[in-house]
Amino acid sequence: MEKITLKAFRAPNNPSLAAEFLQEHRRVLEDFGIANVTTNSESWLKDPNACLIVALHDDLGMVGGIRLQIATHEEPLPMESAIGKLDPRIKTELDSMVEEGLGEVCSLWNANRYAQKGVTVLLSQAVTAMATMVSVRRMVCLVATYTQRHPKRNGFIVMEEIGDKGTFIYPIPTITAVAMLNPDTMLLPHASMEQRQLLYSLRLRPRQVRSEVPANQEFEVHYDMQMNENTIDLHAYQNIEAERLRHSA
Repeated sequence: MEKITLKAFRAPNNPSLAAEFLQEHRRVLEDFGIANVTTNSESWLKDPNACLIVALHDDLGMVGGIRLQIATHEEPLPMESAIGKLDPRIKTELDSMVEEGLGEVCSLWNANRYAQKGVTVLLSQAVTAMATMVSVRRMVCLVATYTQRHPKRNGFIVMEEIGDKGTFIYPIPTITAVAMLNPDTMLLPHASMEQRQLLYSLRLRPRQVRSEVPANQEFEVHYDMQMNENTIDLHAYQNIEAERLRHSA
């Protein structure tokens, strides 16, 4: 069984992994002939509001990644920069959610040397689980139609009030993008019961090992998802973990 580690961190806390994330993402974009997407930027490398998850393979190194960009009133989210000129309503929609805790899921990539293994499935569910750990109550994303199934599975719905019922021609004429929203990352009302249970499990035990079958291949996935450095929260997590181990002994 192959082993994959999913590691979460804020970009400034691990500069070398963040830089590798950017380099590998750019390589994937170049393979698709895409260079002008708003996420292809170095501006977030020192931003504590940029939360990354990387997929690490023992032999092949970093084979995938995803970013959660936490919104502020000072800096526009990548989605606003990307499609704001196509539909100005997007700025109003996003601004109305910032105070509640808003984040954008972006920069999802999977290395071509490790394609069709289901890594994007694992990353998409991991970033949804991470949302509440960093006080993000609502999440948005702009995805190509052929990857729309990943956020949908985790409780995202189409933002039909913008664009052409939520769709945009972006970033190149041959790609149609869909704007999506997860309206409640805590309760996940649009996710299936099975998926909610998985996401709740990752939140309760952000460090765990699970057997996953994202694309007809079984993985041993080592989740390293602890994001909150608050001492009280760490003690609470350690107590929960100790109690779990006591009952499973």
